[in-house]
Amino acid sequence: MESTTDGKSLVLGCASTGAKFTPANHRLTGDALLDEICSGGTIKTSPSALLAEAEALHGMGCRYYHYHARNRRTHEQTTSNEVYQKISQELQRRCPQLLISFGASRNGAEVRESIARFGEWERVSQCGLPLHLGGAHFVTIQSAVELQLMCELERQFGEWVTDAADSPRFTEAILAYQPSDRLTASRLDTYSTTKGADYGRTSPAIQFEVYRSAIEARSRLGLFHEVEWVQFPRSQAMSRYAVEHPLLGLGGSGQLNVTILFGFSPRLPFPRTYAEFKRVVAAAKSLEYDLAEPHVQKRHVTITVGAAVLPQQAAAHFTPLDVGPRTGRRMCALRRLANYACRPDSEVDILRFGMEDSPYTVDSQGRLRPAGNTELAEAVVAEMTANGVRVETDHQVVSERLGLNWISQSVLREQRRRPLGQPVDRPLQPA
Repeated sequence: MESTTDGKSLVLGCASTGAKFTPANHRLTGDALLDEICSGGTIKTSPSALLAEAEALHGMGCRYYHYHARNRRTHEQTTSNEVYQKISQELQRRCPQLLISFGASRNGAEVRESIARFGEWERVSQCGLPLHLGGAHFVTIQSAVELQLMCELERQFGEWVTDAADSPRFTEAILAYQPSDRLTASRLDTYSTTKGADYGRTSPAIQFEVYRSAIEARSRLGLFHEVEWVQFPRSQAMSRYAVEHPLLGLGGSGQLNVTILFGFSPRLPFPRTYAEFKRVVAAAKSLEYDLAEPHVQKRHVTITVGAAVLPQQAAAHFTPLDVGPRTGRRMCALRRLANYACRPDSEVDILRFGMEDSPYTVDSQGRLRPAGNTELAEAVVAEMTANGVRVETDHQVVSERLGLNWISQSVLREQRRRPLGQPVDRPLQPA
């Protein structure tokens, strides 16, 4: 048996509800099992049930909780900040060491209706909620539709710009590109439910302004930047663009969390090998450096990984593991991801599971069945234990690991550079 690294730990993260598996996003197929999973029939929507589950997960060691608000009556996605606030305030009271993340990659009929009434900011409006008023430490502000910017950039400059996002040539494209105001339907080439990839009509110019406003809101509140990668290398290019663009400044506070959703799309398939997994993680970590100064760390980038594999594709990913002490065992995508995250050189900080990514489990024979968040947590913890990796629960260590202390130090350095009495551009992080 291959030896493991003593002392390695991972932060356990739950993506509790998600945006994809809803009744309206799924067209019934007649397969009772798949219809139950894909319509979100097992996803909790009532606040009492969600909070009870969150407390149970916290007791299992979960310290990162990612949440998409849903209408408890229709089970569809909602932009109601009252729903977000109620969950956040109770989570902060019951589980004070839990770091909260809100999802902003929202679509669906009720979301489109809200956007038609109140504008595109409605999609990400929870970015502007202070933590003490029911906001979140993190919000995934790089929603899938914002990759529309990269699609237009590709049309203008060629696909080389996303293939070479870490090249100095990309800086030239960033400065030359002007997002257009041409309204187009936004659908992504993703593995999704029937309508899960439909984001309505918008324009690159609108998305640029929404993205800029979201980054400004997070910085103004002293809260943390987070993006999701769903199309590699487009997602990498979008993050690089936002980091380098003078009007955006993603990660300018000194911290950025990148959530990589393996299996979400043909451009970001679930890795067949650990080497493929490492290639994507390394690209995300490279955002710690600017293109102009590749050897000077400018921000702390943390890595979250999730296995966003549809139940229809679960069998194709039930394959032998290629690394670690459990090499050769056939296992599902989620368990394989856990083993990859456990490798000594994985560079992963948060191991994510949950109903957003894969609301099902696969047994040792490859048989599929619905599962809840606590059962999925048990599965990943079992793989961590088999690899000799601990669930990290020490609040100080978690804070250090996820870059919260990095922001404190960055702001303090900025304060000391200024004469007494002059304000700092960024507020101190909340306690």
